[in-house]
Amino acid sequence: MKLVKWGCALAASRGTGLIAAACLGWLAGCTNSDPGFVTATPVPQVLAMTEQVEPQAYAIAPGDDVTVRFYFNPQLDEDLRVRPDGKISLSLIGDVQAAGKTSEQLSKDITEAYSKYLVKATGVVLVRAFGNARAFVAGEVRSPGLLDMQRGSQTVTQSIASSGGPTDNASLTEVIVVRRLPNSKEPLVMQLNIIHVLDGTEPQLDVKLQPNDLVYVPRSGIASINLALKQYIWNNFNASLGFSAATTVVP
Repeated sequence: MKLVKWGCALAASRGTGLIAAACLGWLAGCTNSDPGFVTATPVPQVLAMTEQVEPQAYAIAPGDDVTVRFYFNPQLDEDLRVRPDGKISLSLIGDVQAAGKTSEQLSKDITEAYSKYLVKATGVVLVRAFGNARAFVAGEVRSPGLLDMQRGSQTVTQSIASSGGPTDNASLTEVIVVRRLPNSKEPLVMQLNIIHVLDGTEPQLDVKLQPNDLVYVPRSGIASINLALKQYIWNNFNASLGFSAATTVVP
């Protein structure tokens, strides 16, 4: 098993692509002061680590669609989208920090703020759509981009099919899935032989995707997972995000 050492320095950039920007979530382990180390991890180990993540109350995130309801003052009800800065704007009190809070916490904050103006200021926040309920499919597929998982998760093969299927240059024996977990400091990388899924010999490799997973279908002929990651992640990010990076493969 090989170890990939990623060193990165982020420069100022404009016009950031949506997919590249969102992928920074699972690349957050790579910092200017402490370069990240990413190991290609056996699939069973990644799945076991995923199952061990303890369920937590959902924290509102940028891009979420929320409804604020006032049961005794319905004329003040509002449907809002959490802004990139994590705030929502309410007509009576202005900006309120929403991201990072549970709906219960935000309901309490809004109720307290509105109590200055209303006798019965009972505000309730409902999350209608989740901005983070998506994965990313890139590489040798016909329609790379965001994969909406609002209606439920998809497997790796389903995600490739939803992206138009593989191109003629795709290597389905070396499909890469990158995942970040709350209890893992570094991104977890799985390499999957999707041919074995399709012929029924290893159906367990058709991994169920988690929010913010990246599925990358490499071009046929790429010799290693490290080279595939380097070509996609760093070459694309250098152009779109202003990264300068050094990638070292350690035996």
